[in-house]
Amino acid sequence: MNWTVAGRVGAAAAAAALTVSIAACGNSNDSTTAEQTETPTSTATASTTTARPELLPLGAEAPINTDGFALRVAVLSFDPAAAPDAPAPPGGGHWTAAEVRTCVDTAPKQVTVNWSPWSAVDTTDGRYPTSDVTYNQFPLPEYPIGSEPVNVGDCVRGWVVFPVTDGAVINRVRYAPNNSVTATWNVADAPPPTYIPPTTPVEPEPTSVVEDTAEAPVEQPAPASGGVTAVGQPCSSPSSIGVDVNTGDNIVCVFMGAGGGNVWVQTAPIVGVNNVGDPCNDGDNVSRTPDGKAIMCVQGEWMYGP
Repeated sequence: MNWTVAGRVGAAAAAAALTVSIAACGNSNDSTTAEQTETPTSTATASTTTARPELLPLGAEAPINTDGFALRVAVLSFDPAAAPDAPAPPGGGHWTAAEVRTCVDTAPKQVTVNWSPWSAVDTTDGRYPTSDVTYNQFPLPEYPIGSEPVNVGDCVRGWVVFPVTDGAVINRVRYAPNNSVTATWNVADAPPPTYIPPTTPVEPEPTSVVEDTAEAPVEQPAPASGGVTAVGQPCSSPSSIGVDVNTGDNIVCVFMGAGGGNVWVQTAPIVGVNNVGDPCNDGDNVSRTPDGKAIMCVQGEWMYGP
């Protein structure tokens, strides 16, 4: 059988099972975790009461050591007005909540945890068990409301929620998996919990893309016959062959660099028709391609000129 820290569903059976596993080795020396209750004597003339154990401060761990089990239980924070946006408790009132933690150091059997061992206690000793229902508006992370296993060496932390009568002042949170194991924390002066509200993902603003508006130079055809085609005049199509209007000699359109642009220049006599890449003799200077572009013989190969 698994060792269960009580259970909300079938609380009586779970508490009985827990009593078998914990109370078997419980004794009066567990003064840090056991809450002693008033016990009447057999005489009619006197009675003896035991002192209530010291309340633990928030954050303090109560060691639970019994029957081979070693646990550490703590109340970390308290909210007297939790989940204000949640539906009201079925019996009326409002919600309070405690943030608790359970750590399992050693265990001969599996340990499971849930809300059932926890209760809230008011200034008049009224006790309020944990809620039988859960809502999305309850604080997160939520302590396991149903029995969930905790491995040795692990801890589980979260909020347990209590329905409380309006007007009740809660000053204690109690942990009691059975009658022989109890621990109580003082929450009367608990600072208000700090919740980190969920953040809404922010969509990144679209980044405007600046397109390069610089236009690529548009190659213009060489001026038609009769235009201004002369050495030193601008031209538009590099390697194009033209005729100087002043001399009648062949001229070639050459790109002179970013600062000079395309300009008509003088050329050596243009001889024959060849293709770019064809072999040539070093004595050959300038020829033309089948489509009318000027090419030069450089290191035994026809190629476009400068």
